Amino acid sequence: MKIISLLLLLLLQPLHAQESAEKPRCLLLYSYHVGYAWNDGVDEGATRTLADQCTIRRFYLDSKRNPDPKTIRSKVDEVMGVVMAWQPDVMIAVDDNASKYVVAPYFKGSDTPVVFCGVNWTAESYGYPYRNVTGMVEVAPIDALLEQTAEAMRPLLQERSFNQIKAHFIDADRLSARKIFAYFKRAFDQRGITLEPHFVDDFDAWKSAYQHAQRDDLILLINHAGIEDWDQQAAQQFVEQEGKTFSVTNHDWMRSLVAMTVAKVPQEQGEWAAAAAIKILQGSPISGIPITRNRQMIRFINPRLLSRVGVSLPQSLLDGARVVR
Repeated sequence: MKIISLLLLLLLQPLHAQESAEKPRCLLLYSYHVGYAWNDGVDEGATRTLADQCTIRRFYLDSKRNPDPKTIRSKVDEVMGVVMAWQPDVMIAVDDNASKYVVAPYFKGSDTPVVFCGVNWTAESYGYPYRNVTGMVEVAPIDALLEQTAEAMRPLLQERSFNQIKAHFIDADRLSARKIFAYFKRAFDQRGITLEPHFVDDFDAWKSAYQHAQRDDLILLINHAGIEDWDQQAAQQFVEQEGKTFSVTNHDWMRSLVAMTVAKVPQEQGEWAAAAAIKILQGSPISGIPITRNRQMIRFINPRLLSRVGVSLPQSLLDGARVVR
């Protein structure tokens, strides 16, 4: 009996070692797709921070390119199947649609810990926080963008004040774009600045909106993701040929299309969400990880487009800026 017991113990040891060595499972749920710059930046930050802390699995709702409800419903069913089969120890849900279509309807108060990030401006529409959910809200640096734009445009305005300008907001016709516009509009209204929106579906409509905006003072090119038949090279040639109006953005992947960029840093969202996930896996209560907002910013300047609109930036805006080549 002693020999049999010893043999059983020896046989079971590798199994116990495998079980004890098994890493926690981390599901990274992305609202969008591989190749979308924001999405990839968040993933870079999350992956680097998680490192060897857990086994990572990714799922992409692909809702920027395929926003119709039927397609999203199919993707939601698919990810719920993954969750049921794989049983992740923690889920990181990136950008609004992951919260809207997956977390809010299916994981409120569940036993699965969730860390969201990239939710634009406020988490109130999803009822966050839940007892099992915390995260980082994504806030565009509108005040910094406006302050730096006013400083950059001062030579162009001459006798007028910055509050007297008219601006145009151009973005893809998507849920996130309309949510973002509402916050930009509020900030512009507070300063007495007229902001006209253009929500476009395809590349031709984008070019038409850009040409229309040339009649006024300022253009905000927010995003091209979700615009059908987008051609990045053709867009760069177009703005360099047609652009006579000062242009800005708050997304770094739009920097080649505008004169100045004051951008959020997607890696910050991924790093914070992953660090929060690690704390949860180590036993920290979610109640002890409050919802927060992004803080980091980066500025780019585009010499070709600055020259096109006739602006020489002051040293205060050149300091610390990265140059678009």
